[in-house]
Amino acid sequence: MGVPKFYRWISERYPCLSQVLKEHQIPEFDNLYLDMNGIIHQCSHPNDDDVHFRISEDKIFADIFHYLEVLFRIIKPRKVFFMAVDGVAPRAKMNQQRGRRFRSAKEAEDKIKKALEKGETLPTEARFDSNCITPGTEFMARLHEHLKYFVNMKISTDKSWQGVTVYLSGHETPGEGEHKIMEFIRSEKAKPHHDPNTRHCLYGLDADLIMLGLTSHEAHFALLREEVRFGGKKSQRACAPEETTFHLLHLSLMREYIDYEFSPVKDKISFEYNIERIIDDWILMGFLVGNDFIPHLPHLHINHDALPLLYRTYMAILPELGGYINENGHLNLKRFEKYLTRLSDFDREHFSEVFVDLKWFESKVGNKYLNEAAGIAAEEARKIKQKKQQAQENSICLAALEKNEGEVTPKTVVEDEPEDDDLFETEFRQYKRTYYMTKMGVEVVSDDFLADQAECYVQAIQWILHYYYHGVQSWSWYYPYHYAPYLSDIRNIGELKMKFELGKPFMPFEQLLAVLPAASKDLLPKCYQHLMISQDSPIIEYYPPDFKTDLNGKQQEWEAVVLIPFIDEKRLLLAMESCNKCLKEEEKRRNTHSACLMYWYAKDVEFQYLSPWPEKFPAIERCHTRFYLEEPHGTQKLYMGNAVPPTKVAYVGDKEQSSWFKDIQGISEHYQRRKGIIIHETSIVVYAQLLTGNRYQLKQNGEVYLEKQWSKQVLPFVYQTVVKDIKAFDSHFSNIRTLDDLFPPGSTAFMLGSPYYGCMGEVQDSRDVITEGRIRVVFSIPCEPQLDPLIQNQHKYSVKYNPAYVLASRLGVSGYLVSRFTGSIFIGRGSKKNPHGEQKANVGLNLKFNKKNEEVPGYTKKVGNEWTYSSAVEQLLAEYLERVPELFSYIAKNSQEDIFYEDDIWPGEDENGAEKVQEIVAWLKAHPVSALSRASCDLQILDAAIVEKIEEEIEKCKVCSLNHRIIE
Repeated sequence: MGVPKFYRWISERYPCLSQVLKEHQIPEFDNLYLDMNGIIHQCSHPNDDDVHFRISEDKIFADIFHYLEVLFRIIKPRKVFFMAVDGVAPRAKMNQQRGRRFRSAKEAEDKIKKALEKGETLPTEARFDSNCITPGTEFMARLHEHLKYFVNMKISTDKSWQGVTVYLSGHETPGEGEHKIMEFIRSEKAKPHHDPNTRHCLYGLDADLIMLGLTSHEAHFALLREEVRFGGKKSQRACAPEETTFHLLHLSLMREYIDYEFSPVKDKISFEYNIERIIDDWILMGFLVGNDFIPHLPHLHINHDALPLLYRTYMAILPELGGYINENGHLNLKRFEKYLTRLSDFDREHFSEVFVDLKWFESKVGNKYLNEAAGIAAEEARKIKQKKQQAQENSICLAALEKNEGEVTPKTVVEDEPEDDDLFETEFRQYKRTYYMTKMGVEVVSDDFLADQAECYVQAIQWILHYYYHGVQSWSWYYPYHYAPYLSDIRNIGELKMKFELGKPFMPFEQLLAVLPAASKDLLPKCYQHLMISQDSPIIEYYPPDFKTDLNGKQQEWEAVVLIPFIDEKRLLLAMESCNKCLKEEEKRRNTHSACLMYWYAKDVEFQYLSPWPEKFPAIERCHTRFYLEEPHGTQKLYMGNAVPPTKVAYVGDKEQSSWFKDIQGISEHYQRRKGIIIHETSIVVYAQLLTGNRYQLKQNGEVYLEKQWSKQVLPFVYQTVVKDIKAFDSHFSNIRTLDDLFPPGSTAFMLGSPYYGCMGEVQDSRDVITEGRIRVVFSIPCEPQLDPLIQNQHKYSVKYNPAYVLASRLGVSGYLVSRFTGSIFIGRGSKKNPHGEQKANVGLNLKFNKKNEEVPGYTKKVGNEWTYSSAVEQLLAEYLERVPELFSYIAKNSQEDIFYEDDIWPGEDENGAEKVQEIVAWLKAHPVSALSRASCDLQILDAAIVEKIEEEIEKCKVCSLNHRIIE
């Protein structure tokens, strides 16, 4: 589930929350959980904006395997590795899935259409339809088989996987990936032998994983995700995990931030301050800005400071509540109503800002009500109010007539409120009515309608809370509107009785038909496809070919509400019923649910595991899996009691004092700007070296110990930011006491010294030499390529570059034309005097890029400020000149122009300039030069011929046999 812009907000609010993952500084974790769908999407369609991108299925699977290996290698879980793929989702989630898939199909269609309009030639292979990453598709079935193969292969061949229990919860297991993970954590916590100090690491891209992790109330919980850069142009994630910067977000620190955020209420509440309950209420408040299950409340947007408003309101009302709102996933409705009532002041505050503008605009256009619906509603309200006032006045007059003459007639009971307030409230009601009429399409905004809106919204909040804390409360429940009600209309909820029917999850094909657009019909079995496209289909209205979207106060198109009809479950299942008997056997197997798989290493088991794709992935000949559906003192010294570390007291003169203040100012600015921490007055600075890692050292008696390795750089830290009394341990090294423990026979070792640096070897039986502090290793020495002769003669294979005037003299043109045609040349439609629009075609060779400081290796090279060109450029220009000499001639005569026009270049009536330009563009795109890669001019790149020679030398080495050397 996602909470749009939530991750960015907390990253800016709490800047110390994310830690860049660095080698030797990764904490130890017991359990690693992967929300797999982010990895699957990244490895299959990393850049949806590139309509030319194509990828084979075996490449997708191989990339996914590699990503999993890298994540496992980074975190190194000690006990559990849990991989969760999204299965069939609850009905409440399907509305969001349906909107997202309809939008992605339409966006893909629009991008392809634009590319074809520009004259681009698209690959003949079918593009990858990301909608196939949905439970029940053939792609997901094949992926599941390959993931099972991958797990068996790693457990059987990789020793680091053999001490870990691996769980694979595939697409056949119902539930969203991250919620299946939380269900596993809850079930483990319920076991009597559960270790409360278990250290969890959860990988995923959704920002709501922060909330999910906090619901566990586990002390040691961290989130792993790729680096996200905010601001500027949207950047694509790096495809290769090696090129990716990973961040670790510690929820223990998030808990401290939340504690600090709400600490002002500690002394104001009459009941016990409990940070666990504060966190529960914090999670609840996060749901009010919208998520995958419910729309956001009107005008409550994260980027418009909605979260600070929610937090301020909570701290203001909490002392009056007598307790907390979220009681372990169950709403205390009376307290929740009080909180929403106080929060509803925001509705009026927001409207008061709009009201001033409306009044000004209405005075200009001379219309009392800008919206027709609001105007009609306002007039009806005015007439009803007049009738009530008339009836009250009549009753007062009647009462006066019946009284004795001596009695004084009482003052009129009905006293009008000030006119401005009355007008404001009337306008406010009409403003909200307009929202319901236009957004939800209702004709009459009755009290019953508003009561239903309030009940549905509160029911949605309760369903989400239960989903987060205890799991699915109802598989069939969903929020039945595209929009949420106003806060001020969520009233009288204190006595609501909410009941949910558990129901059962959709079958995979039922979900496919519920969430896929007609454009993705091929992902369904053929017997169902007519239901999406045939006009005789009983559910054809659920698959509109075109639809509207509504930003509804948001800024990005992906945040817009997709206005498509909600699926009626009964009608859908009834329409499918007659088609079910036409399913093939393979399709019936796909349309099932199954349990989570658990794998572990079994040395006594050995069998052959056949590959699901023998042409691409080899079989596992020796598979060994079973499945079921204090750290020694180092160089530091501890000072306790009255003992103090070495100190030096010296007189501080004016010069030293000035330097001190500058240092403190620099440190203060760093903490405030980069970490959001105000350190106040500083009187003590601690100069320290950071711990970079540990290194094994050998004692004379043959024992080994870990020696801490310190950074050579001495850094200043202000004393008040030093966190004391931290207990750190690393149990991974606790059982290593001797050299034999460190290097057991049969283990793998790498040489880090000369002369065989980097060679891999196997530790042998070393009992006869280990007492001398030595071990025996057999190293495999590969054949090294002989590159020295190539280095000495590389000039023979290097590309020769010449200045522009040399090429110009050979081609019989000016140096200006060589320079111009190797760059960009834009030709517009029409003529200079009568241009036809702003569309321009680039007919340059695009072999150099001055602004980006880029060149095309093998063709162009920048030497200082001068461009030089290879013979390949000469041949290309000669071919270009032969094709369109008139273009060269025209540009030579009009060198002062920046943009040229087709009708000026080809002015004859029998000449069609537009066709000429299209022919040139088509020729350039078909030419291999269009696919050449660029490189920065500042890089030194080997020419292709030299790279080929290196590859030849390496190929020679591959046929050489390995040499084995025994080294002690």
